[in-house]
Amino acid sequence: MKKGKFVVFEGVGGCGKGTQVKLAKKLLNKNKIKVISTREPGGIKSSEVIRQLIFDLRDKKLIGSEGQMVLFYAARKFWIEKFVKPNLKKGVNVIADRSYTSTGAYQGYGEGGDQKKILGISDIVMGEVKPDAVILLDVSIETSMERRKDPNGDPFDKENKRYFQKIIDGYREMAKKKWGGLKWCVVDGEPKVDEVSESVAMVLEKILGKKLKRL
Repeated sequence: MKKGKFVVFEGVGGCGKGTQVKLAKKLLNKNKIKVISTREPGGIKSSEVIRQLIFDLRDKKLIGSEGQMVLFYAARKFWIEKFVKPNLKKGVNVIADRSYTSTGAYQGYGEGGDQKKILGISDIVMGEVKPDAVILLDVSIETSMERRKDPNGDPFDKENKRYFQKIIDGYREMAKKKWGGLKWCVVDGEPKVDEVSESVAMVLEKILGKKLKRL
């Protein structure tokens, strides 16, 4: 059986990842292509528990970048073993809202974490399961700040403009350097949702090696 593709959507908060993951899944379903979507950290019950713990500790300022990193990778290990691997082996394409690439951006570029450590732990936890492609939805700091006005957002959304500019710059640097030896595909996240969705569809066609009927 042909193994499924593992595609990760990345970007700063407010870039539109959640919306584009849903639309990408809908597009592949329309084309009768096996697909499942997920988010990270989380995706399965045990990882969701750790996700909430991280957010609670961060909100109370009880955890730094290294502590976050350890917990993120604990959640990630469960997710990889119990969700991602089994689906890929069954030939199901996995579309994820974030993965360890977010750790490189947030705990690495945003909070000054050691990128060598992040990549080292990633190799241990992810093993042979690495994304076939990372789709980076690139937006400006102004767009990110405007879209993240939800008072019920996660603790990361409460950070200041300077913090998020570091995240945006970090993602752009990661894509430029092909961080982690991964295939990075940068998509302009500024236009209207349907325009961004079309750009994503064209990237997915290249990843899957087939034309896709649009929604």
